[in-house]
Amino acid sequence: MPLKNFAVINHPVRMRIFQALNGVELSINQLAKVLPDVPKPSLYRHIHKLLDAGVIHVARMRLVNGIEERFFTANEGLIDPADVYQPGGLEQFADHVRLYGTSVAQELADYVLKRGDPDLNNIAARDHVFYATEEEFKHVREAIYELLQTMETLPPAEGRIKRRIFIMGHPLQAAEMVESAETNAD
Repeated sequence: MPLKNFAVINHPVRMRIFQALNGVELSINQLAKVLPDVPKPSLYRHIHKLLDAGVIHVARMRLVNGIEERFFTANEGLIDPADVYQPGGLEQFADHVRLYGTSVAQELADYVLKRGDPDLNNIAARDHVFYATEEEFKHVREAIYELLQTMETLPPAEGRIKRRIFIMGHPLQAAEMVESAETNAD
């Protein structure tokens, strides 16, 4: 489901809630344990905004002592290209990328700190820089996506834990600037 409203998701707490619900189902009580610095009344308020915007949905419900407990999960976070080309959309998209990437990096840092060691066999934090044409880059991107989509279909099993890989790929501005300056100097 494409994201229709950057203003809803481009909020530090709502982004953290969205990412906590990415690929898992959590109740408000479970979410409060994952985000202990966010008061429960704030969680309820942000959950309702995310629900109203269609960014998350109720995955299932159960009765606990006669009270309905709802479990939430994130909807696929695709960006609607039409949103990017609206007035102010490009800036909101840039804010979204910045906030999303920062949130993912913070989650990795929190994991490392909680464990007390970097656990290098269970994390991936690498930056690869390479030359590629648009077509070559598209091929690499699609191969990675295809492999990850295959991994997403694997069911839970002994020794399998839910993992996240966040991939960002773009031309390097600094390299473009240097190469442009060198070309103009010739």
